[in-house]
Amino acid sequence: MSAVLAAAPAMAAPAAEPWSRWRGAAAAGQGGEQRFPTEAPAAGWAWTATLPGMGHASPVIYDGRIYTASADETAGKRFVTCHALADGTAIWIREIPGPIDRHHVQNSSASGSVAVDATGAYWMWAAEDGLRVEAFTLDGRSKWHVDLGPYAAEHGFGGTAALCGDLVIVSNDQEGTSFVAALDTATGRERWRLPRESGKSGYATPLVMASPAGPQVVVTSNAHGITGIDPATGRVLWERKCLPKRAVSSPIVAGPLAIGTSGDGGGDTRLVAVRVPTPGADGEPLEPDVAFTIDRSVAPYVPTPLVVGDRLYLWGDRGVVACVDAATGELRWRGRVGGGFSASPIAVGGTIRNVSADGEVVTLAAGDTFEVLGRMPLGEECRATPAVGNGRMVFRTVGRLLALDAEAVP
Repeated sequence: MSAVLAAAPAMAAPAAEPWSRWRGAAAAGQGGEQRFPTEAPAAGWAWTATLPGMGHASPVIYDGRIYTASADETAGKRFVTCHALADGTAIWIREIPGPIDRHHVQNSSASGSVAVDATGAYWMWAAEDGLRVEAFTLDGRSKWHVDLGPYAAEHGFGGTAALCGDLVIVSNDQEGTSFVAALDTATGRERWRLPRESGKSGYATPLVMASPAGPQVVVTSNAHGITGIDPATGRVLWERKCLPKRAVSSPIVAGPLAIGTSGDGGGDTRLVAVRVPTPGADGEPLEPDVAFTIDRSVAPYVPTPLVVGDRLYLWGDRGVVACVDAATGELRWRGRVGGGFSASPIAVGGTIRNVSADGEVVTLAAGDTFEVLGRMPLGEECRATPAVGNGRMVFRTVGRLLALDAEAVP
């Protein structure tokens, strides 16, 4: 590995941002109440920055810095980068040499997102010869590197780790040897490993869910459906095998429900909501009840659903968006925005926003009526979910970062 370091621009140290993992705190996609433009800003972007390579890793924000990843597939290099939220200046760039494998045309060699907390920045990547986890300090120095063994998947790799206390949670559902593992954030030492059956390779990011009994890790896969795991021990607390296809979008929580989706490229999708049970003391996994299911007519395959209040927004891969009751799955509205989508929707300032693969930001009104409020071009392919923090919304196209300022409060 080699590092390129640059002096950070002078700026006041802000409070830690609530978007330090893919899709923000609890992966809930909640960007707060600040309002952002819905059309291309007349004054232009706050700033733009070119990345060293290409990729689809979503940006994350921590302590006034943006972290993401990219790859130069011709040179056989991947990069984890850190930019200043204030002006887009590159603070550090970490270079990771390694093999480049074939992948789906909508995938890349840097599709998984970075996860960050006070202990450092953590990123996963893989080729057929191995699944790796890289750990860096917040100033860009390498902490540790772990190789978790061979990786086999039809469409390449796209996994993202989740942080839970002093653990890095790795979900490795593939066509080879599958497992969920917990690594020590300080050393990379494996604290536990939960063997899993293998089915269709999956790309869902683990969800760390709060519960009265303590934190739980929720993972989804074709072979196991929706599973709740004790992060301290790796014990399965509950599981419902209910996802007949590949799990790409990530699990979410809506009140007492855990929700997962599965599908394939042909549009055969299914969403399942299960009631999270209270774990028993006897150690036997429980089977949760199914609260509702939603079929291919509105269930997404790649974009992760979004909960706002009592509404569940389902942004489909082919540009059909639906709003359903988060408790029952009953349809409230459905509308077509057009385009294809791999990114996931977020809620911010009373709106719902997502970015098409063609790089168009589509903004809808949050509520019980389908209403398109605006469209904004980014000028480049985009399959990454935006991040929000410190009065800025950050987009990541295939090769750039772009920052949008919140509107001034009257």
